[in-house]
Amino acid sequence: MRLRLIAALALAVTGALALVGGLSANGGPHGDYGPTTDACAGCHRAHTAVGPKLLIASTTTALCQVCHGVTTNGANTDVWDGYLVGGPYGTTNGALNGGGFAYYKLQQGTSTSATSTHDVSNSTAAAWGNGTSRGATASMSGGNLTCASCHDPHGSTNYRIIKTTINGYSVTVTDSTTKSYTDEYWAAGDQSIVCKACHDAYHKTAVGQGSTADLGTFTHRVDMPYNASPYGSNPNPETTSLSGYYLPLATSGSANNTVVCQTCHLPHGSSAQMSGYATTTSMTATGYSGPEDSALLRLNNRGVCEVCHRK
Repeated sequence: MRLRLIAALALAVTGALALVGGLSANGGPHGDYGPTTDACAGCHRAHTAVGPKLLIASTTTALCQVCHGVTTNGANTDVWDGYLVGGPYGTTNGALNGGGFAYYKLQQGTSTSATSTHDVSNSTAAAWGNGTSRGATASMSGGNLTCASCHDPHGSTNYRIIKTTINGYSVTVTDSTTKSYTDEYWAAGDQSIVCKACHDAYHKTAVGQGSTADLGTFTHRVDMPYNASPYGSNPNPETTSLSGYYLPLATSGSANNTVVCQTCHLPHGSSAQMSGYATTTSMTATGYSGPEDSALLRLNNRGVCEVCHRK
């Protein structure tokens, strides 16, 4: 186990960890508070806080690491190493559906260093396609990213305590009746709207969408069935594997058949490796051109294409 939390932080939160224990996403410290709750003290101190907003850790993300980091003292989901430590919500030691910020276990693989991640360090960074054309970046209206940019630590009506407003966008994701962090993906609801909140230029739902503002190029559509016309012969990538590899789909109505952003990309981080033709991209002068990381993809190179299209 890779121990990256500093000793001082571990000492500061020892008492708090005794309070929070192993917890479900929408209970304990993440909502359902009563008039005499002890949950506030798990993360906040009124007079001895060491971080902003009276946090017991120096930053929001450091606080999340206390329970969801490599020491895994407070939760079963180790999002830094990208796997489920144990508990009732998935396969023990299975790869998390969201990936990992430092390491990740790709399908059929062992945990390796992440090759692309969402940066939740609260450092200055811009989002690709945020109110601008694809291939260009813009600052986020909500400030720099932390874990709390997408998740509400005080609870949410959305699945996985996703915030109801992200970067100024209203977000609704229906909760799951069967919770699993490794074996089942997302319940009915618009998964892609979570990504669209910061990457709206990439949210294309019609065939052949493209414009001068988007460098005159086309982009893969989302929020449609995996076998939408003219690809009716495509196998179901969630139930028909390609040499053991598969891709998750979202529920649309009664059918679990919808391609969304998370079908190909991991929200937290990926350890996919890029080689050969997959190592470069070729956008024009106004966009990105040069070496490319793994772009949060679920599989090495552009394997996510082949799982569906089988060329």
